[in-house]
Amino acid sequence: QKFAKVLHETLAGSQHVDAIRWYLITTSNPWVPKRYDDVAVQEGSRRFLGTLLNTYKFFALYANAEKWTSSGESQQELSEPNILDSWIRSRLSSVIGEVRNELDNYQVTKAYRTLGEFVSEDLSNWYVRRSRPRFWGSLNESDTQKAFQTLWDCLRKVCLLAAPATPFMSDWIFRGLTGKSVHLEEFPAGEERDHDQSLESEMEVARVLVSMGRSLREEVRIKVRQPLGRMIAVLPSDIIPREELLRLVQDELNVKKVDFPESKEDLFYLSAIPNYQILGPRFGGNTEAIASIVRGLPSDVIANHQEGEPLFVELEGERVELKSGDFDIKEESHGELVLKSESGYVVAVDPTIDEELQAEGWARELINRIQRFRKDSGLLITDRIGIGLSGSESIMQAAEEHQDFICSETLAIDWAILLQSDEDGKYDNIKTVMIDEFEVKIGLTKKPDPKSSSD
Repeated sequence: QKFAKVLHETLAGSQHVDAIRWYLITTSNPWVPKRYDDVAVQEGSRRFLGTLLNTYKFFALYANAEKWTSSGESQQELSEPNILDSWIRSRLSSVIGEVRNELDNYQVTKAYRTLGEFVSEDLSNWYVRRSRPRFWGSLNESDTQKAFQTLWDCLRKVCLLAAPATPFMSDWIFRGLTGKSVHLEEFPAGEERDHDQSLESEMEVARVLVSMGRSLREEVRIKVRQPLGRMIAVLPSDIIPREELLRLVQDELNVKKVDFPESKEDLFYLSAIPNYQILGPRFGGNTEAIASIVRGLPSDVIANHQEGEPLFVELEGERVELKSGDFDIKEESHGELVLKSESGYVVAVDPTIDEELQAEGWARELINRIQRFRKDSGLLITDRIGIGLSGSESIMQAAEEHQDFICSETLAIDWAILLQSDEDGKYDNIKTVMIDEFEVKIGLTKKPDPKSSSD
């Protein structure tokens, strides 16, 4: 089967009709009067229809490149499934159940908001993005087959769910996937064998850690391409993600390990900051004295006060009660840690970068520059390439140390560290880029795909 790369030209008009239908259904219940809002229509179209179409195009591009064909319309019996495949199938099973339940109760708006959230956040922004290298077919052929089968099945079922609300787009994509019309198929039902609530709960925790970790990186202004040594997290529940999910967190945030200490005190201590606007009228000439006492309050005393215990201090021989408004509480991290707390989660990262971490960071920057250059050179993302590098000794040493990683990420099958410029003629495209304060010359040339030549 050849998956359609470009849908029929009339789809553009059909997509606009579906966008209006999607807006009318998801903005509020269909029986509620509403004003037409062209901006909201376009936004809904972008978030759901656009994301669904782009996900299909991504699938079709790589499925055609790898000459993949579906094994059937139900889940393929796969040994040792990838954790991402198991999770997205479980999430889809849950979403199917939620959508069916809401539709049975005439809650059309809730049903399709749930589906829209699944497509934009779960399927596209998490599953496809995290699984992207698996579709290249250059790492693990068996895992690639699992990824294609899972994404094909997810897209097929999403089209079945969406068909009543967006009949045209759903039908075009479904025909591209199966060669059949979506409107001649049964509405899907969740499969109990796919459902894994514990996995869904653990993945939810993992995604919260990723979100907070990204925020911390932005706070310290360290790019995600630069690896960090560790992340430390205290969770509001006893749900700790399994090792496979923690590896996803490590990879997503580019940290070497994630630790879970027993208590928040291992991450930070509490300090009190006097509130002079309240202390001044209460204590008059003794304001500075009470402020000094407030600043010296021990962390455990402040923590107990946070939990509701009364707080008494001694001022000039008298016992005085401090109240919550008398001071503000600040979380001070231990050592170099930077931390963030939110909804019961406390997460910290260590921003210290040693030589080993710096070298890997430069290797990742090289991958970024190479991928940009290949795009600017008109090479396809599926093309195998040869790479030549020359430049700063520090960058070249980092490139040699991480050669295998760079080659696997860029689909390079030929590699050279060039110290002499007279070898530039070996490469079709040459460009000088900056990595930090260092100049690096990159040479690229297209190489025959070993798979094609062996065929």
